[in-house]
Amino acid sequence: MNLDILGVIALCAALWASFHLIAGYIAQRLPLDWLTRWPIIGASYGWEESGRCYERLGIRAWKDRLPEAGGLLRDGFPKRRLASVDPEYLDRFARETSRAEFGHWLTWALALTFFLWTPAWMGLFMVVYGGLVNLPFILVQRYNRARLRRLITRSTPLA
Repeated sequence: MNLDILGVIALCAALWASFHLIAGYIAQRLPLDWLTRWPIIGASYGWEESGRCYERLGIRAWKDRLPEAGGLLRDGFPKRRLASVDPEYLDRFARETSRAEFGHWLTWALALTFFLWTPAWMGLFMVVYGGLVNLPFILVQRYNRARLRRLITRSTPLA
């Protein structure tokens, strides 16, 4: 199959849209308890400094400009604004950031499928593109989760 350049661009765009939908669907169907047990997703690391390392990246200036699709999915969890400061809600919000982060990691990983049908240079380009598109969302989820965990710790009375 020999596609012209516009055909290849249209096919790649359609695949990226499909990858986002597929990853969102899969992430939405996975149990939160399972997702939060993955160390790369559920854990915070010392180098993140409870989210402060992301503030050095200027995340506060650009995070609200990214689209948020959690409320678009059936049974989705909107993450644009805090709806409550109740510790149970904050915990659910923090756990839902793991779901969103997983979805973006999965979308990025699906870029590897381009190596199956495109030249290696294009596959590499798509992996880099996938990182550039998904990494900001991953960083926002990690930043928000760290902030929420700090808020939960401050709002939970000591026994």
